[in-house]
Amino acid sequence: MIQAKSTKNNRQNNTTFGKTSLEDYIIELIKNNIVVIEKDVEKKIYADIKERLKIDFVQQENNFKNSNQLVNDKLIALNRRIGSAEGNLKAELKKLKEEIDAKKNKKTIDIVVKKGNKSIDLGTQHIQFENLLKYVQAKVNVYLVGSAGSGKTTAAKNIAKALDIPFYFTGAIASEFKLTGFINAQGNIVSTEFRKAYESGGLFLFDEIDASYPQAILAFNAALANDFMDFPDKKIERHKDFYCIAAANTYGSGADREYIGRNQLDAASLDRFVFFDWNIDEDLERELANNDDWVNYVQKVRKSAKKLGIRFVISPRASFYGATLLEVGIDRKEVEKNVLWKGLDLATVQQIKNNL
Repeated sequence: MIQAKSTKNNRQNNTTFGKTSLEDYIIELIKNNIVVIEKDVEKKIYADIKERLKIDFVQQENNFKNSNQLVNDKLIALNRRIGSAEGNLKAELKKLKEEIDAKKNKKTIDIVVKKGNKSIDLGTQHIQFENLLKYVQAKVNVYLVGSAGSGKTTAAKNIAKALDIPFYFTGAIASEFKLTGFINAQGNIVSTEFRKAYESGGLFLFDEIDASYPQAILAFNAALANDFMDFPDKKIERHKDFYCIAAANTYGSGADREYIGRNQLDAASLDRFVFFDWNIDEDLERELANNDDWVNYVQKVRKSAKKLGIRFVISPRASFYGATLLEVGIDRKEVEKNVLWKGLDLATVQQIKNNL
């Protein structure tokens, strides 16, 4: 029979117990002389506790064994699945490793432009692209100088995309009317790409400006310097979102050894621009061509020709066109002859090869 003594250390009456905590509670009461237990009752209580502990232990052990067996069964099933697809799994892991290595060794840059809440993914870009974008955003007129095939036009198009504005294009011109437009015989205004960009906003690319007639470009000067221009029908103010890039192979000082069809431009025209040197991005060239063996050869030939002072343009287009032809099965020697050497005399070709 259990009798309780009144004490300040008594626990609250609303305490609840689980099966395994009851004995601990009773023992605690005994230790603190809170509960007096008669000897015959004591034996029975301890026997009951012992039996309950035994039952709980066996039950827990069985639960553990069942749980462990379940895990083992799952592992066996998983091993069977992996084993049956081991070849495919290895191939997938190898592919994944190659992708990771490619990303780790990637030398080109991927650009995403934030405009408000909008993200514009431009993908892989030229190493100088971000710097060029800053020039254009500063609203200066950019004279972009670079070799043929170096990606000047592509860069201009992507600048327009980054700014989220329309792109307008004009090549070399022989007459100012290609810029200003004119009034036709019916009295209608014939507009131009330049006027659309100037009047409504957008990026205007004046491509191969150094191949244009200098007199034709003079009409361009006021538009760039004074923020307005007289068109055939009226004077138009320069739109706040008008941007201008002029692309060229020379600095406007006339023909050189490689670009013999270029004109010397008026100093007043050149003064309207900020010059920006655009180099060949060989890492980008390699990535876009996707044929390392061929591109490495093209780049070695380019360096050799430059070192020897040979007047011969080897642009990234040689990499792109050559890789495309090789992929469809054209013989390597034929590709070299028609894409790389392009009628260069045999003695000069051999000279370049000897200096690779």
